[in-house]
Amino acid sequence: MPQQPFFMQWFFGLPPELMTALATVLGFALLGDLNANQQNSLGNFLMLIAQVLETNATQQQLLQGNAQNQQLADMQRSIDELRAELARLRGEITPPPPR
Repeated sequence: MPQQPFFMQWFFGLPPELMTALATVLGFALLGDLNANQQNSLGNFLMLIAQVLETNATQQQLLQGNAQNQQLADMQRSIDELRAELARLRGEITPPPPR
């Protein structure tokens, strides 16, 4: 994964409370001289960006989860095959006669 710019490292390293406070301050700062229609338009635009990010992240999580589930199923099949082979090998080995 490529190195993220300093701002991104800083932003994603913020504690939740500070990130929330920052969003609140930025929200009020964006109000400025915007009328209600402009605020509505900007708000809907930002919400659409957020929905795109959420949809993309959710799909990535789903695909990663599916891949992990498939890996677990493959490992379980391998374990079951090894157990069956071990049981077969044990059946072929006869214990030595008592002395």
